[in-house]
Amino acid sequence: MLQRLTVLSTLLISIFFTTTNVAQAQAYPTQPIKMVVAFPAGGTTDLLARVFSRKMSELLNQPVTVENRTGAGGIIGTEFVARAAPDGQVIMLGTVGTMSVNQSLYKKLPYDVEKDFVPITLLATLPNILLINPSLPYKNIKELIAFAKANPGKLTYASAGTGTASFLAGEMFKQEAGVEITHVPYRGSAPALNDLMAGHVSISFDYPPSSLPFITSGKLKALGVTSLTRVKVTPDVPTLHEDGLRGFNLLTWYGVFAPKGTSADIVNKLQSTMAEAAKAPDVIKRMDELAVDMVVNSPAEFAKFHRADVATWAKFIQDKNIKIDE
Repeated sequence: MLQRLTVLSTLLISIFFTTTNVAQAQAYPTQPIKMVVAFPAGGTTDLLARVFSRKMSELLNQPVTVENRTGAGGIIGTEFVARAAPDGQVIMLGTVGTMSVNQSLYKKLPYDVEKDFVPITLLATLPNILLINPSLPYKNIKELIAFAKANPGKLTYASAGTGTASFLAGEMFKQEAGVEITHVPYRGSAPALNDLMAGHVSISFDYPPSSLPFITSGKLKALGVTSLTRVKVTPDVPTLHEDGLRGFNLLTWYGVFAPKGTSADIVNKLQSTMAEAAKAPDVIKRMDELAVDMVVNSPAEFAKFHRADVATWAKFIQDKNIKIDE
């Protein structure tokens, strides 16, 4: 009799917790969600976050707001999310820089990207564009490289911050072209582009969503893109690969993460919401305008991609002997 009661009690407890978990998953979210961007407003990460947060707010019937926590090449915002409660109320739109490169670029980080985060979905990929101020005389990549070789250290390149994709593009360009160009880091792509337009720096690598308005208005000139194929929104701009730097290929990516310990139910709910948002006609139209290739894969697929990407950049940084002053 006692054994039967014990079995029955265990069964009832199991049913209770299962029912509770299901109810919680179905109810989520019951509070506003904060999507953290580790860079200032106006940059590509911020633009993507705002497009998806608006659509997610509609689908979830809860506000999804973007919060910009900037500084230290994205480390400040990333640490904030790593320390947040794993209840689905705080998530992050991470980048190749914040979630892959920094792990090997910095000797010490206040978090581990593979241990302190749960991947939700790979959201999008896109290339960088090499930009210059229109007042500079270079008509193409070859002319820029020729000047840089003849004047070592005279040119400067602006990045969205050390460890970002624009920083990596600059470092790759220096090594592949065999030139010396001084790095000037900023707290995001928006201030970097502002100084480029003002003529305070020579060149910059930036992303189509944030740089396209300035290219079309003539405030910036595009010399090349970092993908192996041209970008459809700038069809006349050659790739660095076709303009002399054979094999040059760098794509940046954007993915959504939650703090470690976030339940699978919440992760799956967020992923399915983003997948639904990605199918919305207005989101598709906006992503096409920004030259963004949407992905939106499963948490398992993104986790596999992320592990491989961390390893890829670790090898690249070691092989290229890329070092920074911390």
